[in-house]
Amino acid sequence: MISFLTCRGDFASVPKMEELVEKVKREYGIEVRDEDDMTNAWRLVKILEEKGWIVYVITGKGRKQVDAWHPSFGTLFAQFGESPNFGSIVEGILTVALLAKELEGRHKS
Repeated sequence: MISFLTCRGDFASVPKMEELVEKVKREYGIEVRDEDDMTNAWRLVKILEEKGWIVYVITGKGRKQVDAWHPSFGTLFAQFGESPNFGSIVEGILTVALLAKELEGRHKS
């Protein structure tokens, strides 16, 4: 499982890559083929941008990180090799997009 932490201290769990792909397809209608499918993952980044999210993708030797910030929801992050953790940048983008969707859904309730 992948764990998430927002700046507000909320925890959530999301399944690994195969299940992330299924959830993204169901929630966003975007089919990400695998962890190399940056084209479709980037479509999620653009959707988040349109909804007011600022998305940071940071990659370097030994460091991969996807962060997102929204004025109404705070900060989300996923980091390779640290908690919360993911296996690729694409997986990090899917992870953050799903948590953003979850937070937006809570806000509407």
